Amino acid sequence: MFKSGNNSSSLLPSSGASSPTYRSNHPIAKVLKSKPAKTILVAYVGFCALFTLKHIFSYHSQPKPIVYKHFDLQRTYDADASYSVVANLSSSVILSKMFTFHTPAITDSIQPFYIRSTSTPKSEDITLATFVPQDELSELASLVERYPGPISAVLHIDQPSDIPGTPSPIKRLLAMRASNPKVREQVDIHLITTPATHRQTTIQQQANLHRNLARFFARSDYVLLMDSDGSLPMTNVARSFEQHPQWIEKLRAGNVFVLPGFNVSTTATSTFQDDMTIADVGLVPALSVANLPADKESLLGYIREGQVSLSEKTWKKTIRNVDFNAWAGQTRLSAIQNYDPYFSPSVVMRRDKMLWCPERFGDNHAACMFELYLSGADFWVLPNDFTVNAATRPENVVSDREQMINTRLYQKFHEESCLKHARAFYAAGEWDSDRARHCRISCQKVLAVWGLVIRQA
Repeated sequence: MFKSGNNSSSLLPSSGASSPTYRSNHPIAKVLKSKPAKTILVAYVGFCALFTLKHIFSYHSQPKPIVYKHFDLQRTYDADASYSVVANLSSSVILSKMFTFHTPAITDSIQPFYIRSTSTPKSEDITLATFVPQDELSELASLVERYPGPISAVLHIDQPSDIPGTPSPIKRLLAMRASNPKVREQVDIHLITTPATHRQTTIQQQANLHRNLARFFARSDYVLLMDSDGSLPMTNVARSFEQHPQWIEKLRAGNVFVLPGFNVSTTATSTFQDDMTIADVGLVPALSVANLPADKESLLGYIREGQVSLSEKTWKKTIRNVDFNAWAGQTRLSAIQNYDPYFSPSVVMRRDKMLWCPERFGDNHAACMFELYLSGADFWVLPNDFTVNAATRPENVVSDREQMINTRLYQKFHEESCLKHARAFYAAGEWDSDRARHCRISCQKVLAVWGLVIRQA
């Protein structure tokens, strides 16, 4: 046994103890063991417990928020009135906001529904949206003969009717409308008159503005967007959609339907000489308008005979968006797989909830289609419907300067569109979705240059 006393060995445990006992004279230990410290600690724990219980009770006792699945914004004034909230805005304000790439002199010269058709289209109709040059008003007569549905056409007048020796396009239009009942019944005319300050300019007309205007003021839910290049729809597109209700569902879902385009072949009226141009020689179409093919079978026959050729707007030599050999035997819809950014066919699409043509370009239909493609729209090729350019007028001549401007703008536009849509998909959490697959595939190189990693879904 150990002796009692202050010997240091008394701090060690005895050999028979089951666990050691440690003693400390540290000041902090003494404070924590004091009665005031224990009282403060108990009070703090009690306060935390009460505070937590209070918040839990408050959370469960307050009323649950109401979640509206279909929230309709109501006016704080005249809530029962049926008019639009923008009804009191002037046309100048609305058009200047709609077409921000154009000066007020241009937007103030726009007159929607300058002439309104006598019939009222149904919402499920397909409106042909196009624009007509002032020197080609006769194309309206050709359109109404080939297309039985409503037509929304933009007429852009460069020269006013008060210039001596200049025929009045308005008078010719009114005369045509008076003599042709189909024009009266089917065609809405939206008028643009070039301001005096913009005349005699070398800058081409704003065809993308025309496309947007014709589509915007169409009075049905769907549009057939066509160029003003002399092309005519040779089949009843609306009937094709009536016979295939499943196509309408795809159309409502925001997809695009392509009408393959063809050109009537032309032959020279005389032989070339060293000092002659194409304009000097003269070209005549191999087929008259009356003999144009009205169905796919006759079209294929004309192609075999060389009287009809493939349009570069649909059938590219580099990347084929539509394979002609496959289309010739096609009996059902086919999806476009390898998209070419210069693809610019006539298409059927929704009038609303689809992107609009970029108006930074004077005339670039391909930019309209490329925006739609990157935004997630699938392009479906119609098996039996098509357009034919009758070659009744010369192709629009674009100056070298305009061509250079459009080329450079489109190169930048391709890059900007990729970044814009990729950013939008990322922000919406849809980058890995099926809707973003066109952007992921088409923009790999552009996004890689900017250091963005593409994750394939």
